Amino acid sequence: MSEIDDLKDKLKTATQILRWELADMWGHVSCRTSRGTFLILPLRPPIEEGIPEDDVLEFDLEGNLLGGKRDLPEEIFFFTTGYKARKNVGAMIHCHPPVAVSLVSTGKKIVPIHQHSIKFGSKGVPTSPWLYGTFQEDGERAMKTMGESCALMIKGHGANVVGGSVQEACMNAVHVERTAKMLMWANGVGKPGPMPPAVVKKYALVEAERAKRRGARPPRSPEWNYYERMVKRGERWNVW
Repeated sequence: MSEIDDLKDKLKTATQILRWELADMWGHVSCRTSRGTFLILPLRPPIEEGIPEDDVLEFDLEGNLLGGKRDLPEEIFFFTTGYKARKNVGAMIHCHPPVAVSLVSTGKKIVPIHQHSIKFGSKGVPTSPWLYGTFQEDGERAMKTMGESCALMIKGHGANVVGGSVQEACMNAVHVERTAKMLMWANGVGKPGPMPPAVVKKYALVEAERAKRRGARPPRSPEWNYYERMVKRGERWNVW
């Protein structure tokens, strides 16, 4: 399988995982290619008849369309500015996680309260005022606010999530929404306490040691593998 075909397959799997997890069809999953471009696959079905759901758009880093027949994403500047700003980003997702959006609308933040949310850092996921990726300045402001985080919440809109690969970005997006759900539940019975900075720091050391042992090998993603197998078999899982 060629690099592009492999990336397209992963984009298709990621969109199916996110549609199920978020119960929302709006947004796009994208990834960088080795030829200096990026691919985008919308979560929603094509608007026009006769275009397959897995038709992937390809853009250069200026946002010029190079291939694909799908309807063009309006929020293209979230992606162009993202890939330009952070060379270590291999994949980027813009989506609209309903629970996460609801939580930040109250002024609260998505903070780490369990192991899978430690990746958000002791300060939690940064939040920006309302932004729309149709405007380049909004894309630039989004990346500035995100900084080196793997996610950004945009008030009244949605989330931008990044990762080194499609697999990582997809699971980061899943964990944004799941953490928001856990915070909602916890807020219903008390005041949830985020994991202490010392714990977050210690876990970062564990992850760094794992990366050192792994060397040049790409990181494994057991969670992605689990859901990918279910998607390939046409199965679904309980969304909590």
